[in-house]
Amino acid sequence: MLATSALVRRSVLVVPLLDTVAVEGSWRHEADAVALDLGGDSVRPATRTSLAQAIATAARGGAEVFVCVERDRVYAQLKSAAGAVGLTGVAVRDAESARDVERVDEVLREHERNEGMLSGSLEILPLVGTARGVWNVREVVTASARIRCAGIDEPGLCRSLDIVPHEQFDPFGFARGRLIVETLAAVKLPIGIGHPLGALPRDASQDDVLRVADRARNTGFKGALCPFSSWVAACNRAFTPTDEQVAYYREVRQAFAEGVKRGTAAVPFPGGRMIDVPVDERARLVIDWSERCRARDAQKAAALSRAWQPR
Repeated sequence: MLATSALVRRSVLVVPLLDTVAVEGSWRHEADAVALDLGGDSVRPATRTSLAQAIATAARGGAEVFVCVERDRVYAQLKSAAGAVGLTGVAVRDAESARDVERVDEVLREHERNEGMLSGSLEILPLVGTARGVWNVREVVTASARIRCAGIDEPGLCRSLDIVPHEQFDPFGFARGRLIVETLAAVKLPIGIGHPLGALPRDASQDDVLRVADRARNTGFKGALCPFSSWVAACNRAFTPTDEQVAYYREVRQAFAEGVKRGTAAVPFPGGRMIDVPVDERARLVIDWSERCRARDAQKAAALSRAWQPR
């Protein structure tokens, strides 16, 4: 039986910390997670004060909250989150090796100790954005038990490889495939959206985002980094099975179960299709994923309801 992650992270909304309007509204978009991007000003005293507040704000709608850190500055940048409530973990840009991840793990361990947090409670979300990171992706995603998902940073890859992205040419099919295969093999979630919005992110229409995200789902991604809030609803929809798909797969499972009772492992199904063990397993996974998405949406709906109530 195929092992799969129990995590649901269809949309990770990336919000610049210094964009106060975006931070204040970050909890309203129903993202599964919010990643606060510190940019280059992460160690200024004023930013240290605002980060803890931003984390609490982003978490109001039930989103998991990450802080985007640079692999070589994680200690200084994580100090900005001292006293924060609601922090899920750190998203590490340009993680290239197991040692990069291990150093972050060591910093998180110290931070947890200083903050009185349960050891191992903070997560590491590596964002692979260099050629070396793609080459070493297996060791990156398996370097720490804190890693539950991994993302691909296509604009970062463009800079790493000195590529000028173009709408008509997709240079990262191999890189996305490596991330997807290695991350799923490690029973973790791969996140990314693919061409052309991956390398050329823009505030696209819902239909455009839905089309690209649906293709990303069919290649193995389980969610996407969303640099624009307008992407969130489309990604949540694209990475969630439709009611029609769930109904179909429930019929598949029922027909297969009845066939097994009759002593056959291959069952005819309307449309001329035969159902066997792999088809039944696929149906089980789709139904399970749908139920987990439904539960996650209920969690966020409850949090949003509380957040909208007068204080």
